Amino acid sequence: MRTPGRKKALGLLWLALAGCGGFNNVPLESGTVRGRIVGAEADVAMVSLLGQPELRVGVDADGRFELAGVPATTVELFVVASRTRAARSKVVAQGARVTDVGDIQPGPGAFITVRVSDGNGGIPSRAEVEVDGTVLDDIKVDATSGEVRVGPLPAGCYELEVKADDVEDVEEDVCVREGEELVRSIILQSDGHGGDDDGGSDDPDGGSDDPDGGDDHP
Repeated sequence: MRTPGRKKALGLLWLALAGCGGFNNVPLESGTVRGRIVGAEADVAMVSLLGQPELRVGVDADGRFELAGVPATTVELFVVASRTRAARSKVVAQGARVTDVGDIQPGPGAFITVRVSDGNGGIPSRAEVEVDGTVLDDIKVDATSGEVRVGPLPAGCYELEVKADDVEDVEEDVCVREGEELVRSIILQSDGHGGDDDGGSDDPDGGSDDPDGGDDHP
């Protein structure tokens, strides 16, 4: 039978372990954010964290959502509300709690038409466009026209990443205003390594044919 002193000692030990990280406090480091997207199209609407697009959730028929696992800090929601409307909304998430952001009213989204070429009038094979840090990723470029229309995007600044087979990836910063239509022409150059996208050399030693590493021409 435990004495009162024994129970008190065990209680103090539990508190010490909890305060020093002896127990897993992960649930206290994240929470849930919920709200409603006004005018959402449930078949396409999605709410995610800007910069952490793997944290994403759809909406119900009324546009309501609950996004779990949100870090307990100031975050920004990236909202695709419909085929033409989008929003960004900052929120301070609380650990182990539900934070209700109420109604989010999306505005007209911006669109970027990306035109991809290889610099010789051709279209690189299997070209894709990604808006870094958002759910707009791995968007296929039309193999016939070399174009793709990306959006809707809330007003703000983003990094476009364009990639294809046997060429160097291209990253370009772009800022858009609400409802804006932009066109970006991107030229993807050969990676110069026989299709080795990691930038490796065809020389197994990774060196130059010139043992001195100099120019072959006088």
